[in-house]
Amino acid sequence: MTRKPAEPTSLAGHRTLGQAAAAVRGGALSPVTLVEEAMAAATEHQHLNAIAHLDVDAALTAARELEQEAAAGRFRGPLHGVPVTVKELYAVAGVAIRAGTRAPLPQLTANANDDATCVARLRAAGALVLATTNMVEIALGITGENSWTGDVRNPYDPTRQAGGSSSGAAVAVATGIGLAALGTDTAGSIRIPAALCGVVGVKPTHGLVPLDGALPLSPTCDHGGPLARTVTDARLLLDVLTEGAVTGSPPSPSGPWVLGVPRDHLRGALDAPVREEFEQLLERAAAAGAQVVDITPAHLDDALTVYTPLVRAEAAYVHRGALVTHPEGFSPGIRTVLEEGRAVPAVRYLAARQARRDLRAGLAATFERVDALVLPTTPVPAPPLGPQEVQVESGRVSHRDAFLHLTVAFSFAGVPAVTLPYAVVEGLPLGVQVVTAAGADRRALDVAAWLEGRTLER
Repeated sequence: MTRKPAEPTSLAGHRTLGQAAAAVRGGALSPVTLVEEAMAAATEHQHLNAIAHLDVDAALTAARELEQEAAAGRFRGPLHGVPVTVKELYAVAGVAIRAGTRAPLPQLTANANDDATCVARLRAAGALVLATTNMVEIALGITGENSWTGDVRNPYDPTRQAGGSSSGAAVAVATGIGLAALGTDTAGSIRIPAALCGVVGVKPTHGLVPLDGALPLSPTCDHGGPLARTVTDARLLLDVLTEGAVTGSPPSPSGPWVLGVPRDHLRGALDAPVREEFEQLLERAAAAGAQVVDITPAHLDDALTVYTPLVRAEAAYVHRGALVTHPEGFSPGIRTVLEEGRAVPAVRYLAARQARRDLRAGLAATFERVDALVLPTTPVPAPPLGPQEVQVESGRVSHRDAFLHLTVAFSFAGVPAVTLPYAVVEGLPLGVQVVTAAGADRRALDVAAWLEGRTLER
């Protein structure tokens, strides 16, 4: 029996991004109303600690201006009047960006009053940038916990993790603080919080979404992307962020899809409830016409081992100045990781770059045989805040290793991956990933939409 993710009470009947944009354009809904609803949600869910900065007066002033333009029949773009949030590592004009740390940051733009390119594209499309969202310190972590700014908490159970590092972004979407969000993903930082919070997250092909004006962690692996309530909404936002590159790509076949399952990679990597729900999803996909096949992409199992020195070395380079002048501005755990990154030998870094090329080749060969890979986004539902290990079929595993085992390869290789909610276990949502070849972002969204529409009861 198909089971849809439960939703926080405040989200019952909540509008989607596309519905809200159409209602504003049709004159049935005011941008001011949307902003007031979002601010009410922010007040109601303040205990979840999703928001880093929200200027109520500025948001209402911007909403009134957008409302006047709509009344006069002037629309800036497809998101006119719709409130969205932005992860607190993108430059936002007039807002001090801290990226969840107390250490000084590299200058993100040539002018302190400039928006990051992605933020500028959202505004050009008519979106109202409502707030910036809390995150794991400098985006280096996947739990949503932060000793400087406080932990971001799961909207389904505040004693549990929201995921990270785009933790506040996922919580904001899940609770209606804006209708979509902008995040980043270096190893799973969009997909993990999206899955744990029951929303859709998209990590596009590397470089498709510009990151000018965003704080880097690992330029080799950093991706910008959207979080939203539905695949359709995520597609709309991604089209704005890429200036139409997704809908402008060649259409995908309509099916039946050939879906590859990396069973060897998943062996022992899930807990029993996640395994059961995933197998049921595959059965539903096959019943709906998909061909489900087992496949073993080359080098998939090695990705986390070779990713780690590369990302830590690049992160240490990004923050090299603060490590010398203000090391106390980093929390102890983050400082330790950055110091380890400074010690990575050049030969090990270059070996990781070669391993990345090998992984990309292995995945390219895989996608000659299947339309997409499908696999769980997380090994377990949202864990409690605090513990450093999780229980999976193979035993107790470090939290980082268990989660990144399922996500890091696709960031490392730079291929598109979409996560969408598909089931609930003990009141907590689960997400499934759809992964496609580099450049096949449209297909990833098409397969995700097919799963959402034909095999899920949303």
